[in-house]
Amino acid sequence: FQESVKSQHTERCVDFLTKELKVSNEKEAGERVFFVSARETLQARIEESKGNPPHLGAIAEGFQIRYFEFQ
Repeated sequence: FQESVKSQHTERCVDFLTKELKVSNEKEAGERVFFVSARETLQARIEESKGNPPHLGAIAEGFQIRYFEFQ
């Protein structure tokens, strides 16, 4: 399920940047779209504020990689 949502969001974001805003080409836009859960990011930042590593806020597998790319 998560992969289908990620694919759908990525496609919409790339279309928005390339076709509607016309500020990027498809390759560049695809490299700049990130898929990070707002809830996971909030949890990670809460953990960081407590002095803990951010991965303690992870909800779904692969969060640490997505969060690092987002940073």
